[in-house]
Amino acid sequence: MSLAGCTLPAMSRNPLFSTYRTGENRVTSSTMAVFERIDLTLVQELLETATAGAGELPTVTFQNQVTVSETVPDARISARFTWWFETKTVRGAYQSEGHGRSQVRSHAKQLEGDPTARLFVLTPDPIRPVWFGELDGVDAHVQDRVLWLSFRDLATAIEAAVGDTRRLLGEQARYLLSELAALYEAEGLLTNDDTVIVAARAAWPEYQSLAAYVCQPGRSFRDGLTHFGFYADGVVQPVVARIRERYDSVLLTTEEAERCRAEGDTALADLIRVLIEQEYRSEGDSNGVILLSGPEDPDTVTLDGPILNDTLAASGRSWAWTLSQRYTSLKRLKAATRTSDL
Repeated sequence: MSLAGCTLPAMSRNPLFSTYRTGENRVTSSTMAVFERIDLTLVQELLETATAGAGELPTVTFQNQVTVSETVPDARISARFTWWFETKTVRGAYQSEGHGRSQVRSHAKQLEGDPTARLFVLTPDPIRPVWFGELDGVDAHVQDRVLWLSFRDLATAIEAAVGDTRRLLGEQARYLLSELAALYEAEGLLTNDDTVIVAARAAWPEYQSLAAYVCQPGRSFRDGLTHFGFYADGVVQPVVARIRERYDSVLLTTEEAERCRAEGDTALADLIRVLIEQEYRSEGDSNGVILLSGPEDPDTVTLDGPILNDTLAASGRSWAWTLSQRYTSLKRLKAATRTSDL
């Protein structure tokens, strides 16, 4: 897969690229779409920076007075290179022997016979596995052209390029790269957050009764989440539930409840019944459902106290910490007393 260039200003709230049903292919294609639309030399710079001194990448060269046989043309512009990309959006995909490793070895063989080719392995993992330095069955002259980089490395390179006031970057490049970085952030590729906190004026009391979170169908949440918390009454509530099961869309009918019960999904069946019979939702609606550990469940984490919101708007007045959802980690939640600690 051959390429082009990259950049990033302030993060936008809504990524240009939809986060519904995203995955490796969507993240890869979005990255390639941005690279195609910006300057090739900028892409080259970002990849060199993100791969931590992997050496100069071959791209387009401009030469004056080039000697060719017995002649000396005035100039030459040449370009011949191939950059391959292998992308993973799940952490740990390369940590053990299996499909991930075999893919890298297989793709590395594509570099044989082409000294201009490079293979970039792009992953959310912060540390390169030890085995990556010695790929079994891959020649040493090819090994050096298989380059590991994380989404965090790439985003950092983007931030540095955009933050450099000495360089001129077009508005389109700035916009595209900021949206690409926002996509990485929205997909949870830049951090190891394991907890989502939702704005929960109504959802917080519902959780205390239902041990569940009910929302619109198809609502997007990052992969890899283990815990669920609630921002209500100006604080992050001190009860952080364990995520039991998530359903993108559940039809709230008695027939669906019976079908779930027959298939052994009694927790969801019971919840559907309660939602209908106690009129939490209208019968026949379709909703997203996340089953959670209850407030008194031993799997639920109880913090030392509520985390007070100290977020301020530009005017200096208080502002909600989240109007939708934000991501953090249990480790930060346990140490925080104010939202600025998160």
